[in-house]
Amino acid sequence: MSSQTEVGSRLPLEGPREFIESYGLGLLFSANVFGAGSVYILSSTGAQFGFALLWTMPLALLVDLGMREMSGRLATIDEPLMEYISDAIGTVGGKALSVFIAFIMHFWAISNFAVGGAALAWLTPLDNVYIGIVLTAGVGFALVEMRVYKRVEAAIAAIIVTVFTAYIVLMLGLDLPVGQVAAGLVPMLKADLGYLALVVGLFGTTVYYPNFFIQSSMRPTKGWTEMEDYRKDNLGGIAFVVLLSMAVIAVAAMTLDPHTPTLTSPAEPLTNAVGAWALPVFVTVIFLASFSSATGTLFGAGYMVPQAWGKRTTFGDTAFRHTVEVLMVSSVVFAILLLKYTGISPVQLGITMPAVNGLIGLPITALALFFANRKFFDHPRWMNAGFAIIVALMFVLAGLTAEGLYDQIVTWL
Repeated sequence: MSSQTEVGSRLPLEGPREFIESYGLGLLFSANVFGAGSVYILSSTGAQFGFALLWTMPLALLVDLGMREMSGRLATIDEPLMEYISDAIGTVGGKALSVFIAFIMHFWAISNFAVGGAALAWLTPLDNVYIGIVLTAGVGFALVEMRVYKRVEAAIAAIIVTVFTAYIVLMLGLDLPVGQVAAGLVPMLKADLGYLALVVGLFGTTVYYPNFFIQSSMRPTKGWTEMEDYRKDNLGGIAFVVLLSMAVIAVAAMTLDPHTPTLTSPAEPLTNAVGAWALPVFVTVIFLASFSSATGTLFGAGYMVPQAWGKRTTFGDTAFRHTVEVLMVSSVVFAILLLKYTGISPVQLGITMPAVNGLIGLPITALALFFANRKFFDHPRWMNAGFAIIVALMFVLAGLTAEGLYDQIVTWL
């Protein structure tokens, strides 16, 4: 009898455990992608261009799967991307590049902590964005200090599933125009800087290059040696975030007018459609997305910087934690200084930083992945051609939007 009771008590947990084991890494990547900046970039996209840019999401899915294929293959042979880069360009060059990319990478944490602080100030009697930033980072510190990867993976998976559920519930209160959605899935490019800046912003926030440094370093932690495990996880994670991103664009296209968004503006029209409860739910989603994305993004630097110094780091070890925590402190300081001494708002930071990373970090990472795969694998010609097209696309998008992004940042500052 006691044996039956013991087995029965374990059964309800085996499904979730198996799900996290199979898809937890992909959900962590999804949480990294879907930070506060993504919400506002996607909302701005829907407000300015309606459903017209929905086509970027399936394309981002294909591009991201291609890049994750490259980083996953490195993981199967336990060859972290940063170790390859250091071998290719030398130890000194590798160290310098790792610090530079980590610095650019932590712009995401700056923007996420800023937005998370604003959300916490709105949700609580705190009413102080700076204290909110510090507290949001404190939650991130607690996540890092959990140290055990499976615990962190489960916690972040729970957060992103909560975010997804909340936003889908908000969307279900609207009458989605299927015909306009279908029309928006037809690819179209315009010679308009604002349009192109949003395209690269969408790629910069969806094709998320810190994830590739993380994935290529995960062999010791996940223990996966077959590409099929990574492919299944990758497809689940990126499909999840693409569907969520399309939902955000669709909601904004139906409810928002073009303007520079504020903390609550994407949800304010929803209060008329689904009720006043939509506003606090939305801001809670923003807070959850902010600290999970800020922290998870810096996991990339937690692997990358020690690897450039020749350390065979694993998740949660001393070098990993110290790197992440130093960057978190730096992010808090920069976020407070930028908000205090410039005219930029937390939401504007959230919109700008993914585009900056898409402009700088993404092309560098794509190029490194391509040459690493050329070195370690004998791919068929069609696969090499596909990977080369992805790399070229990253550089073309970066070149097309550099001037427009620079002008936008200068205007805000």
